Amino acid sequence: MGRLIELAHSILRQVENLFAILAGVVVLVIMALGVAEVIGRSAFRAPIHGSLDMVEQLMVVVAAFGIAYCQAHWGNVRMTLVVSRTTGRTRWLLEALALLVASFVVVALVKGSWDNFLRTWEIGGNTPNIYLPLWPGTLAVCLALCLLLARLVLQLIEALRLISDPEAPKITAPEIEPAQE
Repeated sequence: MGRLIELAHSILRQVENLFAILAGVVVLVIMALGVAEVIGRSAFRAPIHGSLDMVEQLMVVVAAFGIAYCQAHWGNVRMTLVVSRTTGRTRWLLEALALLVASFVVVALVKGSWDNFLRTWEIGGNTPNIYLPLWPGTLAVCLALCLLLARLVLQLIEALRLISDPEAPKITAPEIEPAQE
């Protein structure tokens, strides 16, 4: 089971890194667009038409594509006050419960974002100024949430493995330091 988790972790890590790099590149593109907009507006009295529409669509990638990467490093907002005071099976039972709840929430979000994508694909919604299609942004959210769900399921499987053997080597799990009194 450990080798399978390692393989899945390795593959997911590569995809998560790619998504995080894409989000970083998009941040640079947004910054360059902002600088070009300011220079064009100030120096040449020629703003970039539709720059706000472009930024709105690009921000979706920035906001969504780093979520799974952050979860892979257990960096998303978590309440570790209780978990950090436990050890062994109890700790991994609490982690598994939290990951199970998170997985159910993300499944609902994936379904909702997929339905939203299908709606924007079929109706053909556009941005107001330069008529950029809305569906790429909704698809990006759905893809990012699917990647997050894959990460959560993998972490849940590992937490279940660690419930049965808390001393087993950790593959994707963090070393949570005990709470300080």
